[in-house]
Amino acid sequence: MKTIRIAIFGLGVVGSHVIKLLEKNSYKLNDTNFKIVAIGAKNKNKKRNFNTKKYNWIKNYQELSKNEKPDLIIETIGGTGSYINNLYQYCIDNEISLITANKAQLAEKGHSFFGNFDKKNLFLGYEAAVLGAVPVVRGIEQSILPSKVNAIYGIFNGTTNYIISQMYENKISFQDSLNQAIKNGFAEQDSSADLSGRDASHKLVLLSSLSFGHKFKFSDMGFNGIENVKLIDLEQGLKLGYKLKLVSISERQKNKFYSSVAPCFVPENSLVANTNFEENVISLEGDDFLKTSLVGKGAGGYPTATSIISDLKKFTTRNPDHGVFQIKYSNMPKATFYDQSLRKRPYYIRMSVLNKVGVLKSIANLFAQKSISIKSLIQLNTSNDKVVPIIIISDATDVDKINHVIKNLKKSSFLKKEISVIRIEEHIG
Repeated sequence: MKTIRIAIFGLGVVGSHVIKLLEKNSYKLNDTNFKIVAIGAKNKNKKRNFNTKKYNWIKNYQELSKNEKPDLIIETIGGTGSYINNLYQYCIDNEISLITANKAQLAEKGHSFFGNFDKKNLFLGYEAAVLGAVPVVRGIEQSILPSKVNAIYGIFNGTTNYIISQMYENKISFQDSLNQAIKNGFAEQDSSADLSGRDASHKLVLLSSLSFGHKFKFSDMGFNGIENVKLIDLEQGLKLGYKLKLVSISERQKNKFYSSVAPCFVPENSLVANTNFEENVISLEGDDFLKTSLVGKGAGGYPTATSIISDLKKFTTRNPDHGVFQIKYSNMPKATFYDQSLRKRPYYIRMSVLNKVGVLKSIANLFAQKSISIKSLIQLNTSNDKVVPIIIISDATDVDKINHVIKNLKKSSFLKKEISVIRIEEHIG
């Protein structure tokens, strides 16, 4: 029986669960033995869910000797600093394959090393870096050709989905929901990468490259988060037949692309709208298939560790001709993006304005100046005679035009308090 030597660096929740799963399976997967030749982490004395004394503990990868040189390294440290960069270069220089859960490193720095992994026929597994236990990488690789995919979209971050779901269920503010998510272990004390949309954008970069067979770079992607989401907008959206979600989307038009991570309203009966709490969902639409979707746990030690185990299984049967993505990275064209003015969607705008004659006419004029029709205007109940909250649903328009209107609204003398602007994705299923 073949034996594969592995080293594991990063022994937090995910890395520790990987070892527990290997122990549970007697270090055997796909008729292959896996021998753990070394483990390492920042804090050796930290209490873990396995006996660290059973394994060879080293301070860092540089202590790996020739006698214990691994065939593969598992990295669950995270981050994009010099230590991680040097670790990835060490793998390339020493012809060691790599499995990682580090989406930030892959998305932000991947373009500098993907080609070298391909060139040396090294395996780079990243199932754990995208949607937790959702087997999306394997699903795309095994059944979908990049030339056939027209769009991918979904919920790519479990923390933000948990926070939004709690706001709906408990009718609480964003801050209260965030505090509850931290207390329940679904958010970190510093969740800025999740809340800002950065984490979801990391995953979108990787899944877009895989799905479309083009090189997507993190620096080309735009993202917005949920920090300014208000409960009132969630409640008003429901009355209009929509639910708010942090939507990740990439779509192709004549081999040019649109990519975005942003809070959006989607139809309340859609799969995306009904994927709640820590679950993630991805849907793919293409030429030869109407739509395929995958839903599952998007975070957590055990779900993410199972994805690493899945990559270990793939390593035993891999086809090196496929490269990191379905196509060798050096043969993938760079993704180019089409003019956003070509993509038109309705927008939800909520604001509070002075209750006096001529205000609504002034608002209508601002929309008319950019040739945007108002589909509906709703005045909300208020006990304040001087200020009136209103909601406007625009007809489909592009983001530049709507931003121009919002800019002029903010300059007006009749606008009071905050203004909320949310894109409506009516065709997301």
